[in-house]
Amino acid sequence: MASWKAYAAGIAWATIFGLSFLVTKDALEVFSPVSLLFFRFALATAVMVGLELAGVVRLRYAGKPRRPLLLTCLLQPVLYFTLETFGLRETASSTAGLILGAMPAAVAALSVPMLKERLSARQVLGLALSIAGVVLIVMQGGSVPGGPESGTAVGRTIGVLLLVGALASAAFYNVYSRKASAHYAPAETTFAMMASGAAFFGALALVESLAGARPLGPATPAAWGAVAYLGILSSVVAFFLVNLSLSRLKAAQSAIFGTLTTLVALVAGVTLRGEAFGAAQALGAAAIVAGVWLTNARALRGGAA
Repeated sequence: MASWKAYAAGIAWATIFGLSFLVTKDALEVFSPVSLLFFRFALATAVMVGLELAGVVRLRYAGKPRRPLLLTCLLQPVLYFTLETFGLRETASSTAGLILGAMPAAVAALSVPMLKERLSARQVLGLALSIAGVVLIVMQGGSVPGGPESGTAVGRTIGVLLLVGALASAAFYNVYSRKASAHYAPAETTFAMMASGAAFFGALALVESLAGARPLGPATPAAWGAVAYLGILSSVVAFFLVNLSLSRLKAAQSAIFGTLTTLVALVAGVTLRGEAFGAAQALGAAAIVAGVWLTNARALRGGAA
């Protein structure tokens, strides 16, 4: 696959994830976090099985090393979504945005010793510029990645620690998905992730149900539509594109697209919810775009990743 297609895949998954925060907020008015995650990954798994039965994708695991795939699935979605969900419950959304916005830098730091990747001075500058853009947007109260806003003014210590754990999980996921790509096709990695998420969060949802938990509201068509978006686009399509870009680009190059998620969430908030958009947000958006360009400029021109 040409490098420009990997670049396009990165923009696409960042866009899907960025829009998913508005969708998640609506869905959480009906479903508990655990139930929503179960429905999301159960639907994603069913879609992947259907694609395999239809011959659209091929899932072949025999004779391949299990360790990188198992670690990938443990880190994402099991650990990441668990830590992120409960961390967001205890912290302000701005705190979550600042912590999770550092993910590209964490991936870059891990990719050097673990994947033996080398980053040029231009790529380091691009990473720093893009992350600075995220920080600027978050500090000005713009939409941030990490799910629905908690409404909490000050993050608690336990929430911060959980979000740091989510950050570490996301960073290690990028590294191990890159390792798994040497043996597994993007569809194979994606299916394993979706199935593990369905099994894990299904077990938690069962425990929650046995404990007497009830839906927060009526399961309207809009709520199920949100589940469909999260299960098909934000899970199958987006994670396939993530794994695809990780198989073609350096881990740091792929991870930098995560900062675009902040930009998409900001634009969605402005256009769909009438949120404020000032000079600081515009400067932050420009910094994010410039940073992504600097980090991946060579890949866009078709050079070696």
